[in-house]
Amino acid sequence: MRLAFTSLVLLAAATVTAAPADFHSLLQDYWTDSLRLDPELALTVGEYATQDLFDDSLEDAWRDRMLRMLEHYSAALAAMDPGKLSADDATSYNMLQYQLRRDLDFYGSRLFELARMLPTNQFQGPHLVFAAEAAGSGSYPFKTVADYDKSLVRADNYSRWTDEAIQRLRQGVKQNVVLPRIIVERMLPQLQTHLGAAPEKTQFWHPIESMPATFPPAERRRLTAAWRQKIAITIQPAYQRLYNYLKTEYLPKARAAVGLGQMPGGGEALYTYYVRYHTTTDLAPAQIHALGLQEVKRLTSQLTAIQNIVQFKGTLRQFLDHARDDPTQHFQHPEEVIPAYEAARQRILPKLPGLFDVLPKAPYEIRALPESSRQSLDNGYFAPAAADGSRPGILWMNIYAAGVLDKFNVMTISLHEGLPGHHLQTSVAQERTDLPAFRRFDSTNAYVEGWGLYAESLGREMGFYAQDPWADYGHLNYAILRANRLVVDTGLHSQGWTIQRSVRWMMDHSSMSEPQATAEVERYVADPGQALSYKIGELKILELRERAQARLGARFDIRKFHDYILLGGSMPLTILEQNVNHWVATQP
Repeated sequence: MRLAFTSLVLLAAATVTAAPADFHSLLQDYWTDSLRLDPELALTVGEYATQDLFDDSLEDAWRDRMLRMLEHYSAALAAMDPGKLSADDATSYNMLQYQLRRDLDFYGSRLFELARMLPTNQFQGPHLVFAAEAAGSGSYPFKTVADYDKSLVRADNYSRWTDEAIQRLRQGVKQNVVLPRIIVERMLPQLQTHLGAAPEKTQFWHPIESMPATFPPAERRRLTAAWRQKIAITIQPAYQRLYNYLKTEYLPKARAAVGLGQMPGGGEALYTYYVRYHTTTDLAPAQIHALGLQEVKRLTSQLTAIQNIVQFKGTLRQFLDHARDDPTQHFQHPEEVIPAYEAARQRILPKLPGLFDVLPKAPYEIRALPESSRQSLDNGYFAPAAADGSRPGILWMNIYAAGVLDKFNVMTISLHEGLPGHHLQTSVAQERTDLPAFRRFDSTNAYVEGWGLYAESLGREMGFYAQDPWADYGHLNYAILRANRLVVDTGLHSQGWTIQRSVRWMMDHSSMSEPQATAEVERYVADPGQALSYKIGELKILELRERAQARLGARFDIRKFHDYILLGGSMPLTILEQNVNHWVATQP
């Protein structure tokens, strides 16, 4: 297909030794080949050699290339002697071995065949990714004439993905491997928002409106005409085809049961894989469910304490309802959101040196998602900075989402998404240029989201929650949300819970409104297992911190602990625990 693995050809006949130079070359080649298979990841990390491409993982040829790559690097790694590697290189060895084994098990099995018959959803589906990128609200660089020309080719490749997705969906219908009806219903308005408007009235016109003034007039005219035509004859028809298929053919076949474990033909096994993937543990769904119940109970008692601090008279249920319904606790206009988050960032900045010795160089910005995000219901997302400095870290906020309009959540979301959360974590790792690239840009979910949730708790050490009990309420509100996720995600996908039962659980154990709880639950339906990573990762980091403090006593330095956690980049929790134990044992 489109790209040959030149590095595989060069290494295929070689005998790999344990010399550091050979090992480092192996790691770099693995990263290069991985990016060729994942153009969206390449965009995210600022590698633009494949920027004109779009996801082709639904093709059999892509799977063949993936398996060849994994088998090659597995064989090469097996020829290495990890005992001759440095501590840092040994971590790289362990991480690569972990990834190769995990991915071979998945892509070489029926599990991948099931997953690609469920190719999109309303939460982070490729139809949403393309729309954001093509509108300039993502990682795609609309900076040069070549960028604009390649975006036209990328649109063709998105159109090709649309047809492949329809083909896989049809295959799923034949095998009774179909999406839940609620997911399809939520995708339809997302697709429809791009239809029926002149190109100039769509969000895809934004790159033309913001075209660099340095472009020659003739190029501006050419690109404007080409982009207008591309929207009308390629992009909008692609969205129309997917919309028509889902509405007329697929929706009547979609399943009523929402849990993946209820899907015949391997749904239970696929969910078990997703649990392992997102938590990097061997915890069974039943164990995670029990842990969630325990955490909900613990955090409920802390919410009761906040109720007493703010002197609210009544039951805890009445207090939660009050927090949800009190208009003074919510922004009345979406335009108020971004300034509030900017103010929180300014309060956080001077507190960071007390907890971290190493801080990121990359800038961090907070921006509003385009108008079409109204259909998403998600709060937004963080896009990491480009390693080459060409793009800042950006918190894209859905200023229409109910959760974003809650004032008491501002500090907690700021800590999680920006500083000292995702922006600090991803940037510090990326800026450590002596690490192999596959570690600098790794995004192991349990580590990344576990760190984000742990970062929320640092608001207490920064003094924000003691100063403002409502900010503390917001912190606990989000903490219990992540505990609820352990209960509800496993309830939906392994215990047969309905959406109605799940929404009721969320509302009974938080201040969420019904629309907020419904959006959350539908997210778990769309992305099984992902929501487990936050609390599982946070609990492990807290456990490692408490263990280090107990063993080191007065020698424990919170800044050194944080720096050690961060400077190695994200990694599976089992490897993180091994490394932290070694760090503790070697502290003077």
